[in-house]
Amino acid sequence: MTRPAGALPNEVLRVRDIELRFIGGRHRPPPSTDDIIYVHKDAAFVASMNETLERVCPKRMIEVGVLDGGSTVYWHHQYDLERLAAIDIEAEAPCLTRYLERNKLTDAVRVHFGVAQTDRERLRAAIDGDFGREPVDAVIDDASHQYAATKACFETIFPYLRPGGAYIIEDWSWGHGHNWPPEAWADMPLMSPLLSELMLICGHASAVIDKVEINRRFAVIWRGAADLPKDNFRLPDHYIARGFSIAL
Repeated sequence: MTRPAGALPNEVLRVRDIELRFIGGRHRPPPSTDDIIYVHKDAAFVASMNETLERVCPKRMIEVGVLDGGSTVYWHHQYDLERLAAIDIEAEAPCLTRYLERNKLTDAVRVHFGVAQTDRERLRAAIDGDFGREPVDAVIDDASHQYAATKACFETIFPYLRPGGAYIIEDWSWGHGHNWPPEAWADMPLMSPLLSELMLICGHASAVIDKVEINRRFAVIWRGAADLPKDNFRLPDHYIARGFSIAL
């Protein structure tokens, strides 16, 4: 049963045998322990995401980019998920792994460490193994926040969403904020060109993307009813630019 959004306190939430602490900002939170696992988002950010996910009522989810696993613990708890696939490029998240083992959640929450979001074959293998032929209800990408990697991940995972499902891309606006240091990631392409491509697909009206919702913290891409190939879905195949240039 989905927990009410009001169950989220300002900065701390008790879940089973651990304490989740929500800390936002650009800098990594303190190291997690077996008693305290940090979520690298403030409580207001999480509450805003809940407003989207409550419209989906997810039972099957994918999270790409889990850090110490605090958000993984939270999403599973908040929506009492039947299956959550958690994917990260790092080799391990020991506090998360031990939490899942202690609470006998290793079947409900499947972890895939050492998997880059650009590794299409390993992503597909993980999703096929975890969900079989069942589509997923929601995807959260909180991984690299880089244009090329995020695009590759979207092209790989989006076809696995059910029609009406939500694909959330976090922190798309990192280079556009008034308080973003101009020297930070100065040589990296911005994320906004990716959202421009997704906007064009929505405008193409071919039922690939039903709508795109954007706020300053994340973008939500709602899956349309089109049947999409899981092995070679590419964004440029699904829009007409008519001279509109997407500059990086």
